[in-house]
Amino acid sequence: MTKYQYTYFIYPYVIDEKEYKKYLQGLLRNKKCKIRFFDKQKDIHLYTYFLPSIREYMFWSFGLNKVGIRDFEKMDSTLKATMLSEHDCNIFNYELTENLQGKVDKESGIFFEISEIKIICFKSGVCFLMFKTNLEGNSGFSDLLNFNYKFREINSLSYNLKDYENIKIQSSSFKNVKDISMLIKELTGKETISKKANIGNDKFFVYSYACLDQKDWNENTESDALNNLFEKYRSVQPANSQMIDDEYATKNSNIEEIKSVYKNQYIRYGFTMSSTVLFTSNINTTNFTVVPQKFESEYLYMYILILYKKMTLNKLNYQFKNKFKEAEKGFLDFAKRLWIQDITNEEFGNRLEKVWNEKLDIENTFVKLKSEYDVTYKKYNVEELNKNNIVTLVIVAVILVVNVIAIWIAQK
Repeated sequence: MTKYQYTYFIYPYVIDEKEYKKYLQGLLRNKKCKIRFFDKQKDIHLYTYFLPSIREYMFWSFGLNKVGIRDFEKMDSTLKATMLSEHDCNIFNYELTENLQGKVDKESGIFFEISEIKIICFKSGVCFLMFKTNLEGNSGFSDLLNFNYKFREINSLSYNLKDYENIKIQSSSFKNVKDISMLIKELTGKETISKKANIGNDKFFVYSYACLDQKDWNENTESDALNNLFEKYRSVQPANSQMIDDEYATKNSNIEEIKSVYKNQYIRYGFTMSSTVLFTSNINTTNFTVVPQKFESEYLYMYILILYKKMTLNKLNYQFKNKFKEAEKGFLDFAKRLWIQDITNEEFGNRLEKVWNEKLDIENTFVKLKSEYDVTYKKYNVEELNKNNIVTLVIVAVILVVNVIAIWIAQK
């Protein structure tokens, strides 16, 4: 039995930088979208966790007092959008009139709710749409496995439309799961750049927490069975997926790479290129109090920042081949203001960052992009030099012709 769980489904997309201000204005005009202001007292956990440079990059509103917030609220949407577009990151809450209740699988009856929707926009145009979901009732762990597996693909082009019949949304806001897909399109706009820049594949990134009842995970629990459950959870597979051996599960789950800062054996972190999971037992009180709170706050925002780095590198790689000068400015700014900056001083947070970087292959992506930048930079400058030389030769030729004609006229 699952005592407590939640899953964040994260969808990356890109807005054309030239359209970014207009996009923000559209969000501001949407009555359900509200800019998220951060407060040093209420959000002290975020304020102390992130180092100043990153805190300023992601949470600029920490520097805004009550008067500043009131002044902002008095502005019209155009002026607000202009102001927000000058900041590196803006976070919006999409306000729900109620938690959106739904049902996955008409036969087995997995009930869930969408309790939170966030939109995180970076100045570069790279953005993230994020849904927080919870299973309702006495849900088993197999229900969570099946739900994560199904829900992550509801916006995928490969998703079988008939499967929509098995996901019922019981809410006045959304009639069915197609409405969620329509909301995604409404909030994310055109996907042209996202596809060209290889950002996202229509599937959500999965960021999930689950706490089992201690009856199901204690010192007497069989390790093979537990490892198999964990591996399905980590790799976002359904409950009936093929069983795997204990050696494979242990090798691929990063159990040795990441050990809990809380120093108890009933916490496991798991990672893939498109998922991060936290698997716990309520045999330890902190596992269903402090641990899930930190996981969906400091660590979640840090994960978003890591994803942003990956998506930005993909976007720059695309731009180098099409708009070098524009990409050059973005690359140098990215390297200076984000790439070389430490995120936090927390030891465990740094270990998480290291694993995420490895799973997303960020270091290698940056090195390849840096090499491509060096080659393109030299090629671009050579081409510019050749153009300048041609222009210079043309000018000299024109001057010579003019002088010859002038001399000829003078002699006559």
